[in-house]
Amino acid sequence: MIRELIEGASYGFGEPWKLTADSLAAVVPIFRKFERKRGCLVVQELSKDSISFTDSGQINKVKVALKDVKQPVFVRAGTIFKGQGTQSRASGAGVILEPDKESLVDVFCVHASYGISFHSGFSAMSDLAPRRVEDALMSPSKNQARVWEAAAIRGFRANVSHCPKCGSSSLLQSYESEVVCVHCGNVLPPVRTSHFESQMRRVEGRDELRSPLALRAYSPLASFRDNLVGNLQEMRDFNKQVEDMLSKIPAELENQVGAVFIDSKGVLGLEMFDHPDSWRAFSRSIVRNYADILAKERSGESLFGLRDEMVPQAVKEFLTKARNLSESSIFKNRIGETWMFSGELAGEYTMIGSDVIHLILKRKTDTNRSCFT
Repeated sequence: MIRELIEGASYGFGEPWKLTADSLAAVVPIFRKFERKRGCLVVQELSKDSISFTDSGQINKVKVALKDVKQPVFVRAGTIFKGQGTQSRASGAGVILEPDKESLVDVFCVHASYGISFHSGFSAMSDLAPRRVEDALMSPSKNQARVWEAAAIRGFRANVSHCPKCGSSSLLQSYESEVVCVHCGNVLPPVRTSHFESQMRRVEGRDELRSPLALRAYSPLASFRDNLVGNLQEMRDFNKQVEDMLSKIPAELENQVGAVFIDSKGVLGLEMFDHPDSWRAFSRSIVRNYADILAKERSGESLFGLRDEMVPQAVKEFLTKARNLSESSIFKNRIGETWMFSGELAGEYTMIGSDVIHLILKRKTDTNRSCFT
């Protein structure tokens, strides 16, 4: 799929979309140039009568059973299983479920202060894990403590209704509780008390105390912030006021199968599927995960700008790097396999037989090079 993207025979890129003329971030749609048979369904498309999720009693396993489903079913990494009387979990890698079969899916807990209830159920959420949690899930060194740390929010949203810089009421909240003004790009950081900061320094200095369970023991503030599902709902509710902006991000164009996300340092991430219907099942959640970047990265006097003509070259360089990454198999069954990338970029791809049905590539967060001048 990476080779096909570079060569341009099967896939093409649309025009970059920016929130404003001075935005330093953009979304570039990916289109499929010809039709092909869809390789699988995705878990969010199935009704309750077709699929069931059950707590296995283990923190790292969820039972998934398909009923009268004749096609393979894809579970994307970062799919959130909302617990019904048990702790919520998130899938740790792309997984292919075999038709009419019960499977155990590898997961990570995303609500540390809530207990496990054996045989309790789950529902698959349409919202995917936020970027910070996704980065932890796609790291070669991922573990439960890292996922807990990524899922927990360590500050509170500022109690504001208007931007203090420009007065606009068009405010957007990121998962990290930053508030970003959609009108001018001003960023209001999360509110943290001095007591909370001092306790965090104590916790972060000790390896054994880096889970939200430990944070809860050290600070009463943190005990209400380790619930990924609740945190996402708070963010979603706050962001209803900028729904018009969010709906304009190109996510459901004809024949669209993915998107490239670009910030001032170059390509931040790329995600695509083999078929428009598969992309459409996730598209809104995926683009919303990058909405804060689109809103807050703005140019000003004496700063560089995003030049549209440089976008294709930036995407090509990003894809060329991907061809040199190391790969390791992280999931395999009779019909599918998922490979994780390691090296300069992070991500994974999933195959059914010889066909790639999903690809995600991300720049590692410590990349500081700027490519737009």
